Amino acid sequence: MFGSKKNKTNTVQDETLKDHSKKIVIGVSVLIFSIILILILEIYTISLKGSQEQKIRIGKSAEKKSKTIITEMAKIGKETKDLEYQYIKSLETIMSPMEFQSFKNSISGLAGKNNVFITTINEGAVTKVRDYQMYSINLEVLSGYTNYVNFKKDIAQTPFRINFDKETIIRETPTSSKIKVNAVINVIVYEKKEKLFKDKKRFIEQMKKAEERKLAREKRLKELKEQKNN
Repeated sequence: MFGSKKNKTNTVQDETLKDHSKKIVIGVSVLIFSIILILILEIYTISLKGSQEQKIRIGKSAEKKSKTIITEMAKIGKETKDLEYQYIKSLETIMSPMEFQSFKNSISGLAGKNNVFITTINEGAVTKVRDYQMYSINLEVLSGYTNYVNFKKDIAQTPFRINFDKETIIRETPTSSKIKVNAVINVIVYEKKEKLFKDKKRFIEQMKKAEERKLAREKRLKELKEQKNN
């Protein structure tokens, strides 16, 4: 019961953190280049053909192709916004440096609530994880076993992704009912989060409203369908 063990909470790695912006930019650039190329070719073709009928036919063809490509661009533009919004939403579970400090400061309060005595708490090494930083908190506590379990449960209530690592549990003394715990809490931090959310504030509000309207429509349609079936 009091042997060394590890326990992971709120896994910090997730594929949703990948930023697809490069692929999006390449796709949009290819479409824009295609429009320009088609228009140049059509204009050149018109200049080579003399009859008015041919000019009208080729002009209509160019217009149709342009409309098709513009429609596709509008579709990709919407998909780009959706991807960007989903990426921003994924960052809601990632801490900013300020949120990390608030989280670290909250640990003392949670310890007091559960009668857990913190003997040591300090920040550990910072490592790079793709476009993010892995912050760490070194923690040493003295507690009863049940109190420590409740303490961990309270920490796990955070909406952010954290991970208990290198957790060891031993008795304070061979005859003591208290345990001594050493653990490292790892936290993924995005240092540009605050600036991103500030710069994209209007975009986020617009996308949230659109999302709410969509959910409201879906809910209404479901209600109408249920009424019809009844």
